[in-house]
Amino acid sequence: MDTSDTFRKTRAAWLLAAVELFFSLSWVVYVIFLPELLARGGVDKRYLPWLLAADQLLFALADWTMGVAVDRVRAALRGIGPMLVLLAAVSAVAMLLLPWLAVMPMLFLAVTSVWVATSSALRAPPYVLLSRYAGRFAMPRLAGIQLLGLAVASALAPYLAIILKGVDPSLPFFLSAAAVGVSALALVVVERGQPVDQPWEADVQPAVPAEAARGAWIVLLAIALLLAFGQQVHTAINAAPQFKRLADPALLTWLMPVFWVGFSFGLLLVDRLVRLRGSLPVLQLACIAGTLSLAGTVLAGSLPLLVASQFAAGAFWGLILCASIGVASERGYPLQTGRSTGALMATLAVAAMSRLSLVASGGAGSEALMEWLPAIMWAAAALLLLRLGGQRAGQEWRPAG
Repeated sequence: MDTSDTFRKTRAAWLLAAVELFFSLSWVVYVIFLPELLARGGVDKRYLPWLLAADQLLFALADWTMGVAVDRVRAALRGIGPMLVLLAAVSAVAMLLLPWLAVMPMLFLAVTSVWVATSSALRAPPYVLLSRYAGRFAMPRLAGIQLLGLAVASALAPYLAIILKGVDPSLPFFLSAAAVGVSALALVVVERGQPVDQPWEADVQPAVPAEAARGAWIVLLAIALLLAFGQQVHTAINAAPQFKRLADPALLTWLMPVFWVGFSFGLLLVDRLVRLRGSLPVLQLACIAGTLSLAGTVLAGSLPLLVASQFAAGAFWGLILCASIGVASERGYPLQTGRSTGALMATLAVAAMSRLSLVASGGAGSEALMEWLPAIMWAAAALLLLRLGGQRAGQEWRPAG
C-alpha cells in the first residue's frame, strides 16, 4: 500500500471522526437541556427517561431503515453523500428549533422525532462510506479512528454539564446544529475520495449457505445487545456510585471520563490485535478480559484499583465495539454493509433504550444486582461467543476471500 493511499484512508477516517464528535456532542447538549425544555412546556420530569427511551427506539428503527436505504442507493450506483448531507441539514434545523418550540409540547415532540430520525444519517452510513476505503478486512482500524469522536464527546460530557449550567439553551443548540450541519459536508468529501475499483455483488460469493450465515448473524446481534446493555448500565448507572464510594464526590467530574480515556486507548490498539487474531477472536478475548475488569470495578477496595479497573473496562469496550463493526462490515461486504452496520447501530440503540426503560420503571433499585449486572451480561456474551467456536463462527459470517 503506497503512502498516498494510506493518507487518503486515514484522512477519511478523521473526517468522519469529526462528524461523530459533533453528532455525539449534539446529543449531550440535548440530554443536558431536555429537563429544562420539558419544564417550559409544563411536562412532568418523570416522563424524561421515557422520552429518552423513545428517542432510542426511533434511533433503532431509523438506523436499520437508513442502512437498507444506503445499500439500495449504492446498488443503483448513485452517490449517497448529497442525500446524507440533506438529512443532516434537516436534523440541524430541527435541533435549532427545539428550544423555541419547548412551550408547545406536541410540536416539540414532533420536531424532536424528526431530529432523531434524520440524525441517523450520521450513525450507520458513515461506516458504509468508510468500508469502501477499508476494503474487506481493514475496517476496525479506520473505525477506531472514527470512534475517537465518540470517545472525546463522552469524556467531555461531565464538563459540558458544568459549563452549560444556567446557560440559555438557544445558544448551545445553535452551535451544535451549526457544527453538525458543517461537519456533515465531510460526508461528501469522503464519498468523492472513495476508491472506484471495489468489487460488486458478482465478484463476492457467500462462503456458506445464507440460512447458516443468517443464524450466526442473529446470535452475534444478540451478543452485541448483551455487551451494549452491560456497558450502558455500567457507565450510566454504576460508575458514579462506585467512584463516590472511594473518592470525594467533588472529584467525580474528573473521574467519570476514565472509562472513555480507556476506550480511546482500546481504539488505538484494535488494529494490531485484529490483524494478528481476527475480529471474532478479539471479540472473544475482549469479552473475557472485560468481564474481569467490570468485576474489578465492583470489588475494588481502593481508588487506584478502581481507576485501573474502569480504565481497563473502557479499553476492552473499545476493542469490542471496533471488532463488532469489523464483523458487521465483513459480513455485509460489499453491497450489504449498510444493512449490517445499520443492524449493529440499531442494536446499540435498543440497549440504550433498555437501560433507560429500566431506570424509568424503577427496576434499577437493587444496588447489588445493578453492580454485578454488567459483568454478568459480558460473561454471558463471552460464553456465547466461545460456544460459536472461532473458526466455525468465522466461516459462517465471513464472505469468501
